[in-house]
Amino acid sequence: MRIRQGTTIALVSIALTLLAGCSKKEETPAAAPASSASSSGSSVPTSSNSAAPSSTSASSAAPSGSVIASAQYANDPSVRCDLLEVKRVSGGALLARWRIVNTGAKAVNYDFSWTDVYYIDPAENKKYSNLTDAEGKRILDIWYGTLGPGEQRISWAKYPAPPATSKRISLNVPKFAPFEDVPVTE
Repeated sequence: MRIRQGTTIALVSIALTLLAGCSKKEETPAAAPASSASSSGSSVPTSSNSAAPSSTSASSAAPSGSVIASAQYANDPSVRCDLLEVKRVSGGALLARWRIVNTGAKAVNYDFSWTDVYYIDPAENKKYSNLTDAEGKRILDIWYGTLGPGEQRISWAKYPAPPATSKRISLNVPKFAPFEDVPVTE
């Protein structure tokens, strides 16, 4: 098959235009080295074992909806956690989403221990850890690493849902004050 030179140039030009429009690179957080440890001596997670897309940064669109509550980071008052959503989802699960924001002028390292990722159902006085899949991988995407000035990262985790009679929970996001009496939406 023979293609004229003008047609080839036009096709290449169209392809480059399409590639340029589709090649916006999504910023993903760099993982903290597995050998580092937090100030409390807990080890840094080596994998989020996520079943969803990576967290977003300040340059990406934030999730819709308003902030339910905010808490200050234990290691630096210029970092905060905004709780965005706590709702029942299909399959008898509870989805929690939050955003970590650095409002300061210097980068901050954020790491945690997996045992600090949970919620408490005060009505049943029961603690729930995140869900895992059939292979034992956590069903969550929790960002950790170095958060630069002005940056933010979205994280989420799925948990077993509390009984239908439980309308509020206390969510623990590692190294932030617990979010107490958070309403569970349907």
